[in-house]
Amino acid sequence: MIKSILIIAILLLMFPGISGAQQQDDTRQIKSMMESCEFSQAIVLADLLLSQDSTRTDLLLLKGQALAAGFQFTEAISALLKALRYDTTNIRILNELVEVYRQAGDQDKAIATSRKISLLVPDNAYFKIRLANLYYAGEDYREAAKILTSLYREDSAQFYVARQLGNCYNEIKLSDSAIRYYRRALRILPYDPYVTGKLINVFIREDNIAMALYWTQVYLAQDSAYIPILKQSGYCYYLLIDFKSSSLQFSKCVNLGDSSKFTMKYLGLSYYKQEIYDAAAPCFRIAFDRDTTDAEVCFYYGVSSSRSGRLDTGLVYLERTHRLLMPPGKFLSSLYLELADANTATGRPDTAIALLQEALESNPGNNTLRFKIAYQYDYHLRKPYEGLPWYREFLKNAPTPSGSEPDLPQIVSYSDYAKKRINEIAGTRKK
Repeated sequence: MIKSILIIAILLLMFPGISGAQQQDDTRQIKSMMESCEFSQAIVLADLLLSQDSTRTDLLLLKGQALAAGFQFTEAISALLKALRYDTTNIRILNELVEVYRQAGDQDKAIATSRKISLLVPDNAYFKIRLANLYYAGEDYREAAKILTSLYREDSAQFYVARQLGNCYNEIKLSDSAIRYYRRALRILPYDPYVTGKLINVFIREDNIAMALYWTQVYLAQDSAYIPILKQSGYCYYLLIDFKSSSLQFSKCVNLGDSSKFTMKYLGLSYYKQEIYDAAAPCFRIAFDRDTTDAEVCFYYGVSSSRSGRLDTGLVYLERTHRLLMPPGKFLSSLYLELADANTATGRPDTAIALLQEALESNPGNNTLRFKIAYQYDYHLRKPYEGLPWYREFLKNAPTPSGSEPDLPQIVSYSDYAKKRINEIAGTRKK
């Protein structure tokens, strides 16, 4: 291939004027390189030919395509924009530019360029659908729906347009419209698994479980081994409190090779609700292996294990559930402390005391909390004798002054203040 490029370079030097036939040969050779994924060589050849005529839009387009194929999006955009300077309404160049902008992640420019194409060829449905898809990818579902609605009015027999309209309305939670277009799509192409699944999910979201179950049955009547809709069927039965049927549907999924968290969790719950704990426990175990942060699954695994005679396992996982549900000690302690401060500020010192003690229990290493409890008794509740042991406990755990400055009438360290109050309270008691 390098040899071919050298031959072309020699010919360019010998015959600077290139015929139309030669130009076609040039483009065919570049396209052949690109088809063989030789993008670097294609770019070199395109540059070589462009050095003789920098206005050739066919070469600039091919160069842009080769650069984009090599993930050099900035350079590709530059080449395509240069081509547009020579031919501002070239649809092929504009169309390629839309794709490169999209791949480069510049959604706004991709949409702006796509809109320009739609204005140039307003009767071409392909470009309208592409623009709608760009809006959809950018989560501007209403704008996408506007374009798709105009296309639907022109031709209501287009499956893809009806499907995408359903998707747009589904995303913006306009369920009635989503159902309408999904059902229209299914009249055009019955038993489409994607649309059927979407339609079922809308009915579930709207708590119309009977209709959701109906559509699972319609689909499964012609394909009883399609796992995604089998799962939806099992979930519908579960929501309808028909746990025997839900366990049968989820068991079919397992027999077909599905051991996803969702399937194992709801198969476990279906057995659990029937009090078949020995069958539920292994399902919860697999589900928990899929996600060890799910406290609900952990809890049901612990309970099912206990109730099926595996008491040690049950205890381990019930204790683990507790750990999953409780935040880390320091965070929990900080939360209790903030609640205590808020209760103190609103005149509820008794509640504040209880919260400070919870904070200390969550984080026993925070010795300052002992001082705060003592001070709460001493200053806010006017019960210095109840604060006395807390002051002493604070000093016992703080052999050197803490250096902190509490919000007290005297600006002194916690340790100095505690020593002073111990002496004053003890002296008062002696009298």
